Amino acid sequence: MEKPKTGPSPFDLLKFPGSFWPFGKKKKGKRETEEEKDEELYSLYQARENWKKALQKKKDGQFDMSTLHFRKSLEMLIKASCPGYVSPAEHNLLKLSQKAFPTLPEEIRSAITFLNPHYTLVKSVYTSDFADEVHEQARLVAEWIFSQSSKLKRFEL
Repeated sequence: MEKPKTGPSPFDLLKFPGSFWPFGKKKKGKRETEEEKDEELYSLYQARENWKKALQKKKDGQFDMSTLHFRKSLEMLIKASCPGYVSPAEHNLLKLSQKAFPTLPEEIRSAITFLNPHYTLVKSVYTSDFADEVHEQARLVAEWIFSQSSKLKRFEL
């Protein structure tokens, strides 16, 4: 005759069930893609907001800030297009664009090269004409990025 069980054995207490999680079952793999998607949407949102700020600053005559916001908008667009992890410390547009797009047309590469150093230059360099040039170069690169990536939602340039 078998002895009736009165409760779990001490060994059973040490074994955790596979679904031991206080909020129900964990979904494997799905969470990572949702986080990547959220990060991508955040980058796109930031790019759009920076573009709006750049246009406003250009209109207000703050050409140095306008240039910085155009550049930051492009950086966010390129980061949203990059596959995998991108370090938040990476600000070099050329390196980011090479990671996101293996082949760059020469016109886009020269526009990115023109826009790249304006992260650290002094205010006295910027004039209305220069801000117009930055705006045109940034628009050229942004339109190309939108044409290359179907996952990015286009916003008004």
